[in-house]
Amino acid sequence: MRNALITTAALLALTSSARAEDLEPPGVTAVVAPDPARPAFDAAFDVMTRGDFSTAAVEFRAVAARAIDPELRGAANQLGRLAADLARRGGRLSFGAEPTQVGVSEDDQADGGRTNFIITSTIASLYTGVVLVDLSDTDDVKASTLIVMGATAGGLVGSIYASRGRTMTGGMADAYGLGLSLGVGNSLLLGQPLGLFDGGSTEKPQLVVLGAAWGGAAAGLILANRIRPTRAQVSVTSTIGAMGVVSTMLGFVIAQPDDLSGDAFLTITALGLDASIAAGAGFAGKLDWSLSRARLVGLSAFLGALAGVGTSILVLDDNGDGDQQARIAASLTLAGLWGGFALGTRLTNDMAPDYRFRAKPGISATVSPTMIKSPTAIKAAPGLALVGSF
Repeated sequence: MRNALITTAALLALTSSARAEDLEPPGVTAVVAPDPARPAFDAAFDVMTRGDFSTAAVEFRAVAARAIDPELRGAANQLGRLAADLARRGGRLSFGAEPTQVGVSEDDQADGGRTNFIITSTIASLYTGVVLVDLSDTDDVKASTLIVMGATAGGLVGSIYASRGRTMTGGMADAYGLGLSLGVGNSLLLGQPLGLFDGGSTEKPQLVVLGAAWGGAAAGLILANRIRPTRAQVSVTSTIGAMGVVSTMLGFVIAQPDDLSGDAFLTITALGLDASIAAGAGFAGKLDWSLSRARLVGLSAFLGALAGVGTSILVLDDNGDGDQQARIAASLTLAGLWGGFALGTRLTNDMAPDYRFRAKPGISATVSPTMIKSPTAIKAAPGLALVGSF
């Protein structure tokens, strides 16, 4: 139930007086004339159970004004008071305490990532200014400074106004930054194999990197706007992406291929980066981790790799075969990297999940199950009704 009151009325079989026909001796049937206000009472009750409390209050008052049966008149008065009170409360029932608020992470607020988005955009705009200086062949220091300052200020002001009044969660802002980094990484790795850096000048490579950076940032933001990841999910994706690149490079050291060209090395590394980012996104999308846990697991992976490097330094002989020792060192580092990730995942298993996954499904964040009792009469029999949200 979200933003709606499910009204339930149930007779609890509490009768304070027997019906007139029940008091008659066996074999004698009493004739009780139905109250002419009974159909109107039933109609008002139906209106109230549908949630139209204002109309129900008016109809119950009308029933009470013309009911002949005193019990029916009393029930109409009490239910009219209840309906009027519910209408005044906006349909919300409380039973003493205020409704329990379900915790929501600040990062999941509509503007939870706005600050990070502005910072990332401003830094990227500063680099844009540097590229503009190179493209314009400006030699004057003051003019170059003005270009860089203008681009940076434009990025700052533009990102402030672009994010004003728009949804920018923490996960979206982090995905925006991850997309920017991924664009830069792919352009640097694939620029040479694809011939994008040919020509001998610095303008073309910088323009390629800049375009890939902004393109990757835009793609990351668009994708995150659709799936709305948590910051932890983006962090895990980034960690696995970095681990994928390192693993690819360590794999080259272990395999030591003889005829591997520079372009092939860069292309395979880029493929390793993109594949690990894709795999990381698929893995992270199923996680309920908090950002704290994601960062600790990332730290554990780094420390595992560091332990692998340190172990290789301690156990390997300086006078041994260089190629073989390189393979052993790379293997230890690779094992430490992924072992640290697995160990960090295991040791942080008892950490609380992200706030998004702590809310109970099916219950609104601002409404708690409540009920209220009220006297009622059904077919001239007084009783007790339970009305509320469950």
